Amino acid sequence: MQALVWGSAHAINDGYPTLYLPLLPILMTRWHFGVSQAGLLAGLLALTTQAMQPFLGAWADKRGGPWFVVGGLLIGAVGNALGLALAPAYWIFALMLMLGGLGNASFHPHMAALVSLRHKDHPGRNMSGWMVSGMIGHILAPLAVVALWKWTGAPGTALLVIPGMIAAYALYPSAKTVPTPLKPAKKEKVSWATWKTMWQRGGIFLGIVALRSMGSASLLTLLPIVWDHRGGNSAETGALMAVVYAGGMMGNLLGGSLSDAMGPRVVLGVSLLGSALAVWLGMDTAGIGWSFWLAVAIWGFLVNGAGAVVIVYGQSLFPGNLGMASGLTMGLGSTMGAFGAWVVGTVAQWRGLPVAVDLAAVCLLVAMLPVMWLKRPTVH
Repeated sequence: MQALVWGSAHAINDGYPTLYLPLLPILMTRWHFGVSQAGLLAGLLALTTQAMQPFLGAWADKRGGPWFVVGGLLIGAVGNALGLALAPAYWIFALMLMLGGLGNASFHPHMAALVSLRHKDHPGRNMSGWMVSGMIGHILAPLAVVALWKWTGAPGTALLVIPGMIAAYALYPSAKTVPTPLKPAKKEKVSWATWKTMWQRGGIFLGIVALRSMGSASLLTLLPIVWDHRGGNSAETGALMAVVYAGGMMGNLLGGSLSDAMGPRVVLGVSLLGSALAVWLGMDTAGIGWSFWLAVAIWGFLVNGAGAVVIVYGQSLFPGNLGMASGLTMGLGSTMGAFGAWVVGTVAQWRGLPVAVDLAAVCLLVAMLPVMWLKRPTVH
């Protein structure tokens, strides 16, 4: 029962930061901003959703307790849902998006560390299974927000705060069973020397994560805009994003298990190369027919095939501080890449959407090159 509650809460939590994506073409018209500002939203969201995770993860290692997950879920629900419903302008919405991101950053490191502590056998498979619950939220959120916007307009999206409140209430009893503080078998002191060692242990890896994030965040931002630019039906944008995340869910399941058998470097390299090729051979075409939908699904499958690998490998860099390691992996590297979506969005305004899509694919391809230099992960 606890696993069901945690999985449902994870699904709801992870759905919130994706609510705005299928509505980007509508929001760009409503608040009068361009593709560059659309890309900037990804970076601003990452500042709180991802960049704060190392610090909140280290705090979770020290303090533990239920409020990292319960309070984080509530803040994420309020910031993201009410931001869409009530914000009168782009910058107000951006601030609300960042507020919701703080909640997301509180939730994730603590929960990811718990998964690792309670399921030490087959870490890639277990982490990918937990991540699938979040992907379910990614699939359902764009469908729900587009439907509500179509039927009720912006005010109706305020109803999406309700699932977060219910999930937080259901999560609290089981969240109280979390060890306080988290006590892994091996403990490392979180100090300046620890942060410095991060670069020595994983500088190349964080560079790969940043480039991977830049390519994927840019393409997620550009996809609904490309769809609208090519004449796609706005009512189908939610379904388009759901297809991406459905493919990603399948990729996570398979990639986590394959990483246990073949090693993380193989899975990560194939994921990056394959997702870049999926863009050039499928998504980067003129039409919006069935082949485009298929390419989008394949890209989602391939780019997310290394999702669990990234987290597990990052945790192997700091086996004594799992919360901080989760935060570094999902935080610092991903944030650096997410701000790249602003750069790619600016390129889209200067040179056009096709050039920007190609640039995002190049980021994925370049990220593949240093994979061979990664060290083998530490067993813990």
